[in-house]
Amino acid sequence: MGRKTFGMILAGALLGSVAAVPAVAEDVKTEAVITSVDGNTINARTTAGPLTVVLTDSTKITQTSGIAKRESRDAKALLPGLIFTVEGDQQAGTVTAEEIRFKEKDWRTAVATKAGTVEQFSELRKAIIEGQEYVIQDETTVYFKVGSAAISASDKANLKALAEKAPSFGNYRISILGFADPTGNAAANERLSLKRAGAVSNYLRQTGKINPGRVLSPSAMGEEGSAPDISAPTNNEEARRVVVRVVTPKTQLTQ
Repeated sequence: MGRKTFGMILAGALLGSVAAVPAVAEDVKTEAVITSVDGNTINARTTAGPLTVVLTDSTKITQTSGIAKRESRDAKALLPGLIFTVEGDQQAGTVTAEEIRFKEKDWRTAVATKAGTVEQFSELRKAIIEGQEYVIQDETTVYFKVGSAAISASDKANLKALAEKAPSFGNYRISILGFADPTGNAAANERLSLKRAGAVSNYLRQTGKINPGRVLSPSAMGEEGSAPDISAPTNNEEARRVVVRVVTPKTQLTQ
C-alpha cells in the first residue's frame, strides 16, 4: 500500500473518530416560559427560541416569594404559562435540569390564566384567602336550581352591587368558586359547577363595573361540600352555589 493511500485511510479513520465523539454538555442558566408539559419533559420557549427541559429524580424545584422565602414544590406545579429559571446541563436544545425556580406570583398568574386543575385552583385560593397576604373585602353567594346554571334576578342584583363596590377597594381581585350537590354523576356535577362559576364570571365581566382582568378564572369544585375557609352546606339547596369574593393584599389595601 502506498504512503499516500495509507495516509488517506488514516485521515479518514481519525475524522470518523472525531465525528463519533458525543457533544459535550455545558452548564446553563436561563429563563423561559412553559408552553406544554409531557410527563417529565417540559417544552418551553426562551428569547433565543424553543427549549426542552428534562426533569430527573434529583431535580430541585423551588418557589420563591419576597426576598428570602423559599418553598419546595413538586413537578405538578409546573404548568403552561409559568415563567421559570432553569439550571442544568445543556446539549443542543435540551437541558437536563438540576434546579428549577419560579416566583409565586408567576405561578398564580399561570393558574389563573391557563385554566389550572381543581387542585391548583384550590391551592391558589388558599394562598390568596388564607395566607397572610390577602383579606376578604366583600362576598356574596349565588344559589342555583337543580341542574341549572341560570342566575336569578335577585342574585344578579347582588352580583352587580358587588361589582360596583369592588373598585373602591383598590388593588382587588375577584375569586369565583362553583359547587354542585352530591346527587347524580360526580363528573357531571364537576362540569355543572364549572358552568355555574363561568356564568357568574361572565355576568360580572358584563356589568361594565369592573376590570375583567381582575376576575380570576372560575374554579369548579364539583360536589365537594366545602373548600378551604368555606363552610360545608347543610343541605342540597345550599350545595348548589357559587361563592364570590373580593380580596385585596393586606399590605396594599388602598392601592
